[in-house]
Amino acid sequence: MTDWLAPSLASAVVAALLLGVSCGLLGTIVVVRRMALTGDMISHAVLPGIVAGLAWSETRNPLVVLACAVAAGVAGSAAFAAILRHTRLKPDAALALVLSVFFALGIAMISRLQPSGVQAFLYGQVAAIDRNDLKLLVSAGLLTVVAVPAGFHLLRMVSFDPMFSRITGLPVRAVETVFYVLLTVTIVIAMQAVGVVLVTAMLVTPAAAARYFTRSLSMMAALACVFGAAGGVAGVWISTLRDALPTGPLMALAVTAIFALSALLGPRHGWLPQVLRRRRERTRIRGEDILKHLWQIEENTGAPAERTPEQLAGVFGTSRRALQRFSALGLLDREGGLVRLTGNGHQRATELVRAHRLWERYLTERAAYKTDHVHDTAERLEHWIDEPRRRLLAEQLGQPTEDPHGSPIPPDETEVAR
Repeated sequence: MTDWLAPSLASAVVAALLLGVSCGLLGTIVVVRRMALTGDMISHAVLPGIVAGLAWSETRNPLVVLACAVAAGVAGSAAFAAILRHTRLKPDAALALVLSVFFALGIAMISRLQPSGVQAFLYGQVAAIDRNDLKLLVSAGLLTVVAVPAGFHLLRMVSFDPMFSRITGLPVRAVETVFYVLLTVTIVIAMQAVGVVLVTAMLVTPAAAARYFTRSLSMMAALACVFGAAGGVAGVWISTLRDALPTGPLMALAVTAIFALSALLGPRHGWLPQVLRRRRERTRIRGEDILKHLWQIEENTGAPAERTPEQLAGVFGTSRRALQRFSALGLLDREGGLVRLTGNGHQRATELVRAHRLWERYLTERAAYKTDHVHDTAERLEHWIDEPRRRLLAEQLGQPTEDPHGSPIPPDETEVAR
């Protein structure tokens, strides 16, 4: 506990928190605008400005360093825009060109000027952030936390539809200029913590992890702030466990671990939830196929249909999970070793048959399908045609009573809310 109260470590924790929140907010816009490489370009383009600021300011004034770095970042962004405007190079080639040229210039200036403190920007050294750096970080962090939410609506409009934003009279250029300045300032400050190579990880990874949890841009930004702050503090904490553990790389690895967990467990597009959803959908479709199979037997024989699980497995393959689920839902009755439809199961099967035959009729009448080419398509889509769509299909087709093969379409009286 006393280690955490040490001034240097307390400063590192505060810096990690502020960097995580700032990078999370701005990184959200970077990710949705597909600007990850642009952030990497800026982090390399500011290096000549950082070197110049350190060389000109003997006291390592953070404001001088920041001003020079921002100027270099703006110059890099202007060079990138000019290359796109006046050449035929693709954006990725232009980014690589600007990145390599500015970074090479920065390395050359380091060799010539040899300013002190430049290693902190190259490799990251969050524990070396002094009180003046921390004041600047707090100021920049507060500015980002206030400015981005205040202009979030404008940023969202400009990010997703810049052409429409211009037509409606929104100040697109001003919004983008402010955003790029904030991004450059955040990158310069983040470089002191994680270094020029890993700054993109702090900028992009928390926002990328947040995308696995939500579709809302505002919620994504909030989660990115949480993930960025958590990863930053975790990196600082892990670096205190043993000597010679670099804080910057550990911060990057911590947010990467958060991303890996999000990619695995995130409810929106995480691997495990997707596997479970696909499994549930396969079970549902298999069960509905069984319902329809039993219904069609009743239609053909005029008597209630009963089949053993083994007989159904011979038709549909492994059906144990589907039988268990649909029995639990009250759609199938499995007493006496036989499987039969319940009242609710018969109703659901009727809806499936109605959807199937209406869709076959629609394909032949409205899409000019041949009669012998419609069954497989209807077999797949019947599981996704809900009651409103069934009613709409029936209205568009004039309430038909037969499908293209002459089979009766179950009447609308069977359609009730499930």
